[in-house]
Amino acid sequence: MGRPDPGRVVTRVAGPDEAVLVYDEGLELEPQLVRLTSAAASMALEHSRLQAEVQAQLEQVRASRARIVEAGDAERRRLERDLHDGAQQRLVTLSLALGMARDRAAADPELGSLIESASKEAREALTELRELARGIHPAVLTETGLAGAIQALVERSPVATTVTAVPGGRFLAAIEATAYFVVSEALTNVAKHAMADSAEVMICQRAGRLVVKVSDDGAGGARPEGGSGLRGLADRVASVGGVLRVDSPPGCGTRLEADLPCP
Repeated sequence: MGRPDPGRVVTRVAGPDEAVLVYDEGLELEPQLVRLTSAAASMALEHSRLQAEVQAQLEQVRASRARIVEAGDAERRRLERDLHDGAQQRLVTLSLALGMARDRAAADPELGSLIESASKEAREALTELRELARGIHPAVLTETGLAGAIQALVERSPVATTVTAVPGGRFLAAIEATAYFVVSEALTNVAKHAMADSAEVMICQRAGRLVVKVSDDGAGGARPEGGSGLRGLADRVASVGGVLRVDSPPGCGTRLEADLPCP
């Protein structure tokens, strides 16, 4: 630092930073005022430094959480592929073989009955395995994007559900997966807890954001802190930089909204 201007005095501010206080030399007649000002400047610098450290730590936590979610999604996709290409294909082959055996055992009613029973078990196991694979990571999301995946969710919902809007384009994989699981969890809660007659799903883009809304006409009273499903959903939404809001007054239905970043 160069020499101060004439009539100025430089005093170092206490703290780890190389900060100084420059003031008129006439203030040397007020040493207490100089000390108080220096102390206030030191506190302000320390506060700024601590804020910067906290912000850096928050960014690290957000990045770490996002990496965990991305790694989990990648593992979900791998498991879904393994189930589809492995166990599901074996069950399909088994069902076909049992069907052929049933046709050949037409002359033996008892054997035909056993084969029919085994064939039914194989079909049910295949259905359960497909549901499991879809819950791990829906192949339809990878193949068709949000529009097809949300439509598949709605078609499986036991509650009459209307889709009012879903963008047709593709988005980042983490954003698509988050939007999908928001709708999936919301419709699951509607079916299990809401006692609703109908539900509605709307997904739209707004100035760099993807807004996901699911509402129902049920009993309301849902609390984000009351169950692991909504808490986990809020964590997942936060991991991609989004915000989850739940409005559920008793007797007035539930409105769930996720606001996700969408570059």
